[in-house]
Amino acid sequence: MKIISVRLITLITVFYLGFASVAWAEDDDVEEKAPAISKYYDLKPSFVTNFGSTKQKKLKFVKADVSIRTSSDSAVTNVMNHDALVRHHIVMLLSRQPETRISSSAGQEEIRVEALNIVKEVLEEETGSVQIDDLMFTSFVVQR
Repeated sequence: MKIISVRLITLITVFYLGFASVAWAEDDDVEEKAPAISKYYDLKPSFVTNFGSTKQKKLKFVKADVSIRTSSDSAVTNVMNHDALVRHHIVMLLSRQPETRISSSAGQEEIRVEALNIVKEVLEEETGSVQIDDLMFTSFVVQR
């Protein structure tokens, strides 16, 4: 009985050590890739502009807070360096929107995508590469 127990323990130990070395070998073959870390940058101050037809006596306003997402600190720096140009294009985009588009959530999403594409294009022209991954409205207020 004692010989069977010793053989069983030896067999289990050998099996466990063999399995552990195979597991380590598999772990060594896998390359570890660092996950991309997103950086967020708020374009401050808030965007405030009138929109819609100027033929009416009462002006309509939109106030929007915008954040951008990048994948590097250097991209944030590039956006900061061209802040005035980026802000100009976003203000012009918001000011030329019709009330029907700016007042609906679907329209606001269309404006967001358009703003993203415009900002990407402007930054690529200025820096030679696309600097941002996404643009988000963190606040969107319409006054009619």
